[in-house]
Amino acid sequence: MNDEKDNPALIDWRMRYQNLLDSLNIGFALVDMNDNFVEVNETLLRLTGAKREQIIGRNNRDFYDAENLEKMQNLGLALQKYGKYQFEFFIPTAGGETIPVLFNSSLNYDRAGQPESINVMITDIREQKKIQKELEKVNAALSANTDTLEKEKMKLEAILFGIGDCVSIYNPDGILVIRNPQGTHILAGQSDPLLPLKPGNSRELALDVDSEGRYYLCRIEEIKDNQGLPFAYVEILKDITDIKKLEQREQELFRMKREMRRELMNEEMIGFSPQMQKVFDLVLRCAEVDSTVLILGETGVGKEIAARAIHNQSGRKDKPFVAVNCGALPESLLESEIFGHVKGAFTGAISERQGLFREANGGTLFLDEVGDIPEPLQVKLLRVLQEREVRPVGGNRTYPVDVRVIAATNKNLQELIGRNQFRHDLYYRIAVIPLTIPPLRERPEDILPLARHLIQKHRKAGKPSRIGIEKAVQLLLLNYPWPGNIRELENAIEHALAMFSGPSITIDDLPVQVVLNNPDTNNPAKSVNPAASTRERDKAAIIEALNRSNWNQVLAAKELGISRTTLWRKITMYNVKPI
Repeated sequence: MNDEKDNPALIDWRMRYQNLLDSLNIGFALVDMNDNFVEVNETLLRLTGAKREQIIGRNNRDFYDAENLEKMQNLGLALQKYGKYQFEFFIPTAGGETIPVLFNSSLNYDRAGQPESINVMITDIREQKKIQKELEKVNAALSANTDTLEKEKMKLEAILFGIGDCVSIYNPDGILVIRNPQGTHILAGQSDPLLPLKPGNSRELALDVDSEGRYYLCRIEEIKDNQGLPFAYVEILKDITDIKKLEQREQELFRMKREMRRELMNEEMIGFSPQMQKVFDLVLRCAEVDSTVLILGETGVGKEIAARAIHNQSGRKDKPFVAVNCGALPESLLESEIFGHVKGAFTGAISERQGLFREANGGTLFLDEVGDIPEPLQVKLLRVLQEREVRPVGGNRTYPVDVRVIAATNKNLQELIGRNQFRHDLYYRIAVIPLTIPPLRERPEDILPLARHLIQKHRKAGKPSRIGIEKAVQLLLLNYPWPGNIRELENAIEHALAMFSGPSITIDDLPVQVVLNNPDTNNPAKSVNPAASTRERDKAAIIEALNRSNWNQVLAAKELGISRTTLWRKITMYNVKPI
């Protein structure tokens, strides 16, 4: 796989993309549909006082308490219904305080029209809140003397004239009382409210300002007196033209970023079928967050390759990727392998072993065949995933670990749960994002591209740089059911290259089981094709040579001009027997 550091085009694109985000005077965050942060800009980092690594990959639940998280999720329902939504909220800062902000959210959609991520524009509205407080002070001054009222009015006007937004104040009858100069310029003589004077009223508006179409978010705030009765309304226009343009450009940039990462990933995973295109999309989404992934699929479909692709496309790509086959080790060794052990923990433990969780710290731990983990170890694994710390076998202390876990299995874990062979709580912990890789027989479009890729991968020195595949072989490859999936296809290609004499791979180069168990060669109802005719002539020549040599295979091979090994393989392939 090409690393981003070695790709000048990707580096240039990322710089332009980040510079665009950081040039905004508005806080920006890109969030996936599970509330995980994928990207933020410098403005938001300055606003919150946080560092990028403290936000990227984290979930909203890490920053908000249960009450505020529930409020945000309820507002998210409106976002999914309408595609975009604005609301006021309070965000926490690194210093422990909260800041009033205006959230302007919109959805990004994938090629199928399904929502895949959320753009969040975050505007600091502390100044607007100050206006509201000053207005309340003015009302309180009404019960004081005239001099105090005049001073408060002058203070209010100073604030209104100094703020950049359009601010208009109306009495309960809708009569304009005061407006700042920026508002006078924007509204150009418009004295009536743009929206009904109802508290919380909010809407996006398109206005023509200086012969240029611009977008504004208009909202209404209610000002109450010390008896709690409304006595004025504030109409605030916030220029969101940059936000509207960014929404369009961000969707384009987001897709560009993903497409470039797809290009990098093509060297790891081969697939042109619609099923694999969906798998690739999900791999990239998994790479953008830190959630646990469960990869499902038959033996040999490439589950570890998918796990490595997720790791290599993630923010952990420069850290270790550690893999273990949970079904290949007995329980005692598996526990020590995964969690480590201290010296003297058991017979033969002559030294300390830190275990795979600690070896993978900062990176990814791939637990292959997770369905084979014994129940006692399932409990210990669940504890590590929940508490993010590991205790070695025989140890009396724990070690914190920062590990992204990717699990895989070819078993039906739901059936194992029903038979009390797999814990349901562990299942829900590891299957945060399930990813299913379809078997090779369900995506025939991928067979020949994979075969050509594997030919180049296993081509030995001295072999031609371009090795062809005869048409008859292509038909056999396409018709064979591949019960062992990509792993079996790779073995078949390696076998063919070992038998290959050039310039193209022929039927004689394929493994016996691929030819004999192929529907195209075993179905008499099918019309005879050229490849079948060739095989019949070859079989007849072999039988004749064997008969003439009284079934002396050495003499028959010499007569046919082939090796003894090749003759034996063809006898087996064609099921030739003495008559």
